[in-house]
Amino acid sequence: MTVLSTWCSQEKEFLRTSAVSITARILAALSAVLASVVVGRQLGAAESGYYFLAFSLITVLAAFSRVGLDNAVLRFTGAALVEQAWGVVRSVSHRSILLVACVSSLMALTLHLSAGILANYVFGKPSLEEVLRAMAPGLVGLALLTLVSMSLQGLRRVVASVTTVGILVNLLLALALLLFGIKNAEYAGWAYSAATLSIMFIAYAFFRLGIGDSTGLITWRALFQSCLPLWVTMIMSQLVLWSGQIIAGIWCAPDAVAQLAVAQRTALLTSFILTACNLVIAPRFAAMYKKGQTLEAERLALSSVKLMVLLALPAVTVMLVAPGLVMSLFGDGFRDGAHLLQILVIGQFVNVVTGSVAILLTMSGHERELRNMALISGPIAVTLALALVPVWGETGSAVATAVALATQNLLAAWQVKRLLGFNTLAVWRR
Repeated sequence: MTVLSTWCSQEKEFLRTSAVSITARILAALSAVLASVVVGRQLGAAESGYYFLAFSLITVLAAFSRVGLDNAVLRFTGAALVEQAWGVVRSVSHRSILLVACVSSLMALTLHLSAGILANYVFGKPSLEEVLRAMAPGLVGLALLTLVSMSLQGLRRVVASVTTVGILVNLLLALALLLFGIKNAEYAGWAYSAATLSIMFIAYAFFRLGIGDSTGLITWRALFQSCLPLWVTMIMSQLVLWSGQIIAGIWCAPDAVAQLAVAQRTALLTSFILTACNLVIAPRFAAMYKKGQTLEAERLALSSVKLMVLLALPAVTVMLVAPGLVMSLFGDGFRDGAHLLQILVIGQFVNVVTGSVAILLTMSGHERELRNMALISGPIAVTLALALVPVWGETGSAVATAVALATQNLLAAWQVKRLLGFNTLAVWRR
């Protein structure tokens, strides 16, 4: 009876915190859509194509610059929170910020200096050069902001984490485009860079609130042992999401790239439920596995899958049944990308159905197995995009992304079954 009452209590706590997290993620998703709508309507299909192509590139470079520290920070911070080891929390955050600041600054400088080569000789779009230079500082802001938001997530400050990285940046960008009447991609790039750098400092201020003064330290060795396998995983995951769009930028016209970009951003609304639940359950998984509470972790994982599928179904249905209506929200020239939305939302729904498999593997110490799965899905995404985009254009890019995303999550679900002993895909039979 005690075990049952404890489980019921955990279920109620999970549902309560999930409700808060999902509400925050809904607002974040709406703000992302708002920013995309403003970009599409203010810049038009062609100019927004340049903006979204540059955004895809700096997103991948920012992920590379974080050297796999995202989930390492989340894991160590979540585990340290249980023991109120504030010294470890500060040590993890400060050492990670120092490393990422150095790497991302170097990447931003490289991007700035090579913008002309990329624009003219790789993408064949001379107008892209100044957009890349404008968004180079945003690479640093995005890398550091994401890292600090993971620290907030590890401290279970879900609202602060989502608000800074998911809401404020998008709102500030949209506000700048409207207030200053920005009509070209270069100035939109500068607005994005200013937004990410400004919100990054706000996020760090949130992180510092409530941190105690106890001693403790994490060694560079422990940090690198966790983050280096995750670095490969993070790069491969970003390739799955963005390589198709970047490769499409080589062969497709800017307006086609814009259609693909907004379709992908809209399809991501399907998995915002997954992201919301991950914000809640990731630190709990870390704490449970640290205490050896494997049965409780399994119950939490299976409960989360049921909740995520039920909440994602309405959005998936709308995008499959009325994709043209959804795409027309972004302005003239976007409705033709309706079929792209249908393809991409199927891949995202597989992501939701498999559950928080990547978080489960990471928080339970199976980073290397997750890396091995990513080393399969990442090359699949790039290979399919290189094969399909020259033939099918933006449609080939969407197919490559959806197939690679589904492969990545199904392989991770298989690893969870093999290593942790339960199948997230068979949750409805339990």
